[in-house]
Amino acid sequence: MSGTLKSVALSVALGAAAWSCGGAGRSSSPPGAAADQVPDILAVSGAELMQRVRNSAAEVVLVNVWATWCMPCREEFPALVQLAQTLPRERLDLVLVSVDFPDQVEAARSFLSGQGVAFPSYLKEGSDEEFINALSERWSGALPATLVFNHKRDLVRFWEGGASLEEFRAAVEAAAESSNGKGGQG
Repeated sequence: MSGTLKSVALSVALGAAAWSCGGAGRSSSPPGAAADQVPDILAVSGAELMQRVRNSAAEVVLVNVWATWCMPCREEFPALVQLAQTLPRERLDLVLVSVDFPDQVEAARSFLSGQGVAFPSYLKEGSDEEFINALSERWSGALPATLVFNHKRDLVRFWEGGASLEEFRAAVEAAAESSNGKGGQG
């Protein structure tokens, strides 16, 4: 798919969000949520995100690109959080990147907090085309998008669309195996 078509794909998705996100922005902090449980959301370009991936100390890095208005994103999110909670940080670095509009950052923060995400996450900045191409030329711009990198930071798995806990776990295990040929620890 050409760069222009990729940019159009993400732009169309973002435009649809502006039109259809009536309920997506409505969320509140979970009952009893402490202020320190509200995750930071940091602006990141595609190049900065890939530098973040390269600098991770974890065996496997799983990047998930999502939006509050994307129903498949919202549906798969509990599986991502559960996976991150069951694997040690040395094994898996879960990197969450919202493509919500900057004026929707509070809705994204509230969604993350409601899902139990207490670690910093990211908000895409810059042009759609540059962001998409920095992550993977295979990415059409569709959401959710998941990229799995092994210890060498080779992209070993990529897909568009939702996934289950079992699919995420299998992708992480395969990435660990491709890093060292033995499947890594635990």
